[in-house]
Amino acid sequence: MPNYFEWLDLWLFHVLTPWHSPLADHLMSWISVSGTASALWLVLGAVAMTNPQTRAAAWRLLLVVLLCYVVVDLVAKPLIARGRPVSLRAYDAPRDLPPMPRSLSFPSGHSAAAFGCAMAVARIWPQARVLWWTVAVVMAYSRIYVGHHYPLDVAGGAVAGVLIAFWVLGGRQPATYASPLRLPPGAVVRP
Repeated sequence: MPNYFEWLDLWLFHVLTPWHSPLADHLMSWISVSGTASALWLVLGAVAMTNPQTRAAAWRLLLVVLLCYVVVDLVAKPLIARGRPVSLRAYDAPRDLPPMPRSLSFPSGHSAAAFGCAMAVARIWPQARVLWWTVAVVMAYSRIYVGHHYPLDVAGGAVAGVLIAFWVLGGRQPATYASPLRLPPGAVVRP
């Protein structure tokens, strides 16, 4: 069965990356590197912290980043222990791409953080949710394009990120700020 997954990954890799250009290499490298350490999502969380109405949602976003790192990088990758797709770039002419990370491959931490954080940020600023999901998809695709992950690594990371975000967000609606408790008139609260 593992051979089937390897075959599927290689086929998907070649279907998803049929062409390369120096401009695309530069752009995808920049996008891929921008996802390192969830920098983009942490900046958005810091911006959300400045508004009292989105502060609680910003804390949940930061919790999504932390849990994606713990679950994917510290637990799942060592358990699964799948190597990086080093041989995929062997067929290419020399290209200016970021160096291959030394960490393991499955699931993609970039993709987990991108999809989980896109879900959390879309709860903070729902009017721009298409932008956040587009950023997540492009960031995940950039990991395949630069040859740092197999497509199934990225898909596994995306699923992990969405599940983590759903758990952290608890299925909350887009209005993520805390509202005061409203008691009926004459209610008595005892400690």
